[in-house]
Amino acid sequence: MNTTIDRLPTRQQHRHSPPSSHLPLSDVQHAARAARHHADKVLTAWGIPPAVIDDALVVISELVTNATLHTRSGPAELHLLVEGRQLVIAVTDACADSIEHTVPREDSADDHGRGLAIVRALACAFGCHRVADGKRVWAQMELQAQAA
Repeated sequence: MNTTIDRLPTRQQHRHSPPSSHLPLSDVQHAARAARHHADKVLTAWGIPPAVIDDALVVISELVTNATLHTRSGPAELHLLVEGRQLVIAVTDACADSIEHTVPREDSADDHGRGLAIVRALACAFGCHRVADGKRVWAQMELQAQAA
């Protein structure tokens, strides 16, 4: 199956293609900040509702932080894509290890793994799959802000 997440755009957009953006993240120390700044500018320019942008920036921060913490063999990349009524956020890195899809126990003193629980809470779908030189962790978010 050739899903959007499998075929994220890698070259210039055409006039009728959905909005997309790609940002290489080579500076590990400042990658999360650079990704948030880039995404805020891009998503605002695309007219994404502010509440969705706020949640997307949290998701981006978590995914990029995980990629930079666990990738020692190369840089990461942030991909943003609007398709239909969903925003696809994907972070590709050079580490082939899959992510853990577990949430820490309530009584656990371990702080690791909580970021993916946050991503899971904010996204309507999320997952991970291998790509040629590593893995891609992705999240899909509804473009309509959820009523509180």
